[in-house]
Formats: sequence, structure tokens, C-alpha cells
Amino acid sequence: MEVKRSHFIACMEPAQTVGRAFSPLDEELALLPGSLAPRQQEHLVHLASCLPFATAGEMLAQLLGVQVGEETIRRLTEQAGRLAEAAQTAAAKEPWKEEVNQRRGPIRLATSADGAYVPLINGEWAEVRTLAIGIIGSPHSSKNPSENLVSDLSYFSRKTDAETFTQLAEVEMRQRHVLDAEQVCAVTDGADWLQHFFDVHRTDAVRILDFPHAAEHLSALLEAGEKAGLRFPPQMLKRSLPILKHRGPSWLLRLADRFPKELSEQDGIREHLGYLRKRETLMDYPHFRAAGWPIGSGMVESANKLVVQARLKGAGMHWAGHNVNPMLALRNGVCNERWSHTWQLANQQRHQQTREHRKLRAQHHRLTKLASHDPLLLESPPRPPQPTIPHGAPLHSISAQPAATLPGSSRPSPHHPWKRGSACAPRNFAKI
Repeated sequence: MEVKRSHFIACMEPAQTVGRAFSPLDEELALLPGSLAPRQQEHLVHLASCLPFATAGEMLAQLLGVQVGEETIRRLTEQAGRLAEAAQTAAAKEPWKEEVNQRRGPIRLATSADGAYVPLINGEWAEVRTLAIGIIGSPHSSKNPSENLVSDLSYFSRKTDAETFTQLAEVEMRQRHVLDAEQVCAVTDGADWLQHFFDVHRTDAVRILDFPHAAEHLSALLEAGEKAGLRFPPQMLKRSLPILKHRGPSWLLRLADRFPKELSEQDGIREHLGYLRKRETLMDYPHFRAAGWPIGSGMVESANKLVVQARLKGAGMHWAGHNVNPMLALRNGVCNERWSHTWQLANQQRHQQTREHRKLRAQHHRLTKLASHDPLLLESPPRPPQPTIPHGAPLHSISAQPAATLPGSSRPSPHHPWKRGSACAPRNFAKI
């Protein structure tokens, strides 16, 4: 049975206008804004996080018989996403609480991060950065050590700059206990911001250059060399890739050292050759494969398709920039299989904002009521004038101040100057 929201009208005074107040029963029953029941709104936002807004409305009508307009679905979904995003941002900025004995055995984690673009209104594009985290199984669990090793994947995505993303991703790093893992690898495309990312979160992570990216730069280097007049053996690229994977990059760099100096400085060769030389230690693929580490960043490539593109890059979709992160917060909850937790975070954030709003309204009402009765009460009282002493005036010429007395007594305090035999004490005090 759907619970209807009741509104209470509070009359402050006969001379004042009538306003609507908050109902304590709303919070006890966990009622949400709008005419939908809490469970119906949760189902609606869940559907809209996976499907286009119009399609989500059609599915809700077929499943529950509830008719909701497309714009209402959009508004409720983006509002819930903003609440979830705010809760996750606050959790990421909380001080680190060091946990004792949190290691869960010889767990090895694989991490990877990359960016993808989503279309915005007015024909613009924005980069969304995504972090993927998974558990690595035994090196002997697959025939190919570089495939089918990572499981239990989770993701974190945000449309922001690299520095802010490094800070916000702390919430997922804590959730997956990355600091508690005995070993962690980072498979990336070698970008500088990614190296800084893992320097912040896990300095000892094994850095691995994604093999497809290394093969792409190697292919571009050989192609540029052929255009510059170098002659390579037939099928040089096809033969080079297995050697790079099984023997490492040493032979490749020795081959590049034989290039004429003037040729190595040409455009198209200098960039790719410098890229590979700078990342020589990240291409020790024989050692990585023997240790059971993945050498491909397919986990984050699939994350870009699953988390970002599947919902935010559909046909004809264009997003306002401020609505991308709310949708990403909901998409993370869906793809991480933590929808109930994400919805709970959004509701807690909603109740916290409601309490803060109530407090501000109550404070504003008190100030308004006080000012309507006596505006002077809002001003600070004037300070009493301080007595002035003429320069050089004798002490006995100053008018005596009232005597300090003990509480509940008319007897002067022992700290009074008369008790201490001060010169300003009256001579006839003993006769009184």
C-alpha cells in the first residue's frame, strides 16, 4: 500500500503569513519528495541508471503500473546521483583511519586507470577518468598467464582533472583495501598522471606498460623508419611483437641505437622512440608473465564501455556537464553490484541536508521574529562611558567608587582598598 505524504500547515501568529513546516513523520517513514513511494522511486532511479529515461519510464509502467513522465524521471535520477556523489566525495575526504590486522592473506590486486570521452551539449566532449580494481588469481589458473586472471572487478569514474580524480578515488581504494593487499600491480598506458596517481595511493605497485600500447608505438616507429628510408626484414612488426613479449625490450632499444643520429631526430621517430626508451622498465614482460601479472589493461578498457559508454554515450545523447558525475556515481553503484549501498548513501545525504535546512530555517525564523518585535534587540548595547582622570590630579580628588561587598552581605570585601589601609580610605571609617 502506498503511503501518502501529509503536509502540515503551521500558523505562526494571526498577523503573519501561513507557511508549510516539516513533518517529523516523513523522516520516520523514510518518505521521499514527490508522490512516489520510496520503493517505487528506488526502482525508478535504478532503471534510469541502466536505461534511457524514456525507456525506464516504460519499464516501470509495465512492471509496477506507475506512470511517470520522462522529465520527472530525469530530475529524480540526477537528484539521487548528486546526493550519492556528495556522500562519496565526503567519504573520500575523511581522515585516514589506520586499521590494525586488516591483511586478508596473500591477496594480489590488479589496478588500472584510463580515460574516455562523453558528448556534452553544444557539441563539446569531456574526459571521464575511470579506475578499475580486481583480484588476481593463481598464475597457473589459466593456460595464458596474461589473460583471464583478474576477477571481482569494481570501478570508480569521475569527470574531473587528474589531481582531483587522484583524491576522489580514495573512496574506492579504501573500499577494496588496496593498502592492505600484499602485492599490487598497475597496468597503464604509461601516462605521467597515472604514475603520479599510483605514487599517491600505492608507491610499491608493480608498474606495467599495457602491451597493446607498447605494440602501437612500436608499429608507428617501424612505419616511420620505413618512410624515412630504413630497410627492415620482411614482416618486421609481426616478428617483433612476440620477441617483445617473451624477451623484453632490450633487443628493440639496441636496434634503435643503430639508427643514424639525424634520422632519430626526425619527427615521427623521435616521439615514439623517446616513449619506448622512457618506459623500458615498464616493458619487462617476461618477468611480469612469470610472476603472474597481467600485461594488458583490458580491465579498464572494458570499464570504459561498461560504466561510461553503455549509458552516457548512446545514440543522440548529449549531457550537461554538471549532470555527468551524478550519473557516474549511480553507474558505479550498478556496475559494482552495490546498488543498495549507493541508494542508502543517497538517502543519508538527503536526510543530512534536510536537517541542515531545518536548522537554517529555524534560525532565520527566530531572527525574523525578534526583529519584528523590537529591531533594537538585534543591535549590540552601547558600552558605558569610562571615567576619565585628569593628568596630574591627586588620588584623593577622585570620587570614590561604590565599595565591593561580599555576596549576600553589606560588609566590604577584604580586597577593598579600605581594608588594606589605602590612602583613599576615609578617616572617620572607625567611627561608623
